[in-house]
Amino acid sequence: MRVRVSTLFILVGVSLYALIVLQAPTHGAGKLEPVGSDVTQPELALLMGDLQRLTHKLALSADAGNAELANFYMYESLEQMKKIQTEVPEYEGQPVALLMDRLGLPPYAAMQEAVNAKDKQRMLNALDAVVQSCNACHAATLHPFIRITRGTEVNPFNQSFQP
Repeated sequence: MRVRVSTLFILVGVSLYALIVLQAPTHGAGKLEPVGSDVTQPELALLMGDLQRLTHKLALSADAGNAELANFYMYESLEQMKKIQTEVPEYEGQPVALLMDRLGLPPYAAMQEAVNAKDKQRMLNALDAVVQSCNACHAATLHPFIRITRGTEVNPFNQSFQP
């Protein structure tokens, strides 16, 4: 008798679940968005995290004296900066795109010259200017607690940066 009652309760429960959940209105089926969120702007921290990863690989390439690889990561860093400027031109009232133009992009000219010269020391000096520009931008946008470093003392990537 207990088995039949338990089975009956299970069947009733599954039926109620099907009626409640499966018959509920879908409200934009096919779109998974957080409840109550108007997601229109990409998250700046994620885009900056990608830029940080690329800049770190640029640093490791320069530190290894690999101008060809440094050139690749410099290009990718600049592409990521353009993406950030396009997708998040302003964030929490801060002019991200403008600051990248004024602070972030200029140091890359010296980096390009150093890469073209295949001069390790010049690449490292130019890299330090790139890192300083990142930190200046963070300070200008009231995020001075985000401090970027060259990061060449540790290689957390499963990649060789030797030429």
